[in-house]
Amino acid sequence: MINIMCKYFSSSSAIFSSVFNISYRTMSIRLFDEKQHASLYAKYRPTYPSTVYTTIENYYKENKNDSCNFELAVDIGCGNGQSSVPLTKTFKKVIGYDVSEQQIASAPRDIENLTFRVGPGEDLSFLNNDEVDLITVAQALHWMNIEKLYDEVRRVIKPGGVFVAYGYGNNVLDREKAQFAVNEFYRNLLGPYWDKQRQHIDEHYARMSHPFKDWQRLETDDLAIRRDMPVDAYIGYLSTWSAWRTYLKQHPQSDVLDLLKQNLEIIYNGSNVSVYWPVFMLIGRKH
Repeated sequence: MINIMCKYFSSSSAIFSSVFNISYRTMSIRLFDEKQHASLYAKYRPTYPSTVYTTIENYYKENKNDSCNFELAVDIGCGNGQSSVPLTKTFKKVIGYDVSEQQIASAPRDIENLTFRVGPGEDLSFLNNDEVDLITVAQALHWMNIEKLYDEVRRVIKPGGVFVAYGYGNNVLDREKAQFAVNEFYRNLLGPYWDKQRQHIDEHYARMSHPFKDWQRLETDDLAIRRDMPVDAYIGYLSTWSAWRTYLKQHPQSDVLDLLKQNLEIIYNGSNVSVYWPVFMLIGRKH
């Protein structure tokens, strides 16, 4: 049976596409609706380990001047607030900021020192000059106009304050056949549907710049995300990919993700999928 299923994941993109489009039925996962997508995003997207936030906190503490007292952190591109909430443990006030109203609508409202705003990340006009201690951008920097964003970052961050952009790369699975199947889905089927900015994720921000001269790029194993999850949950994560949403708009009856799920269920035979995401970080200070 595994051999039969693996035929769907031919290394030829032409064969891959034709096989996955020969049958159509009702998809179990739909992402036409932005509200639904926000819900799926909140449910299935991986969260960062605590080491990411302790790294940011420790860097902030090092060589900070007297004006930096953990007063205000702004999380740009915050989505549903997954990357904003951990900052509330360290900073007196945190603002989550995202262009998507639906994502913000899914954010928590019960944390006293956390508020949310809707707007484009490049527009920080609601902030004063030299007001912010920390700005973070998680898995969103590559979507923004870097020049405009960095002009605003340089304006609003205090001397001694910190700017951090971080994200995670393509997931790595614990079984070779499973990895091959997902790679085919990622590259051969969805390849034409990824935004060109996706290359920055593939490169782990290796060619991305930083607004300040004093900065470094970090990518260590202790920052990585590790999860064990059922096949259903892993497929849920794949369903949040932007390229998949774009693909579905053009192929609304496609059952390709269901076929991938069936393949993974055969490979894992009831056991969990072990997933590893490498995490990379650009971190620097304003002087």
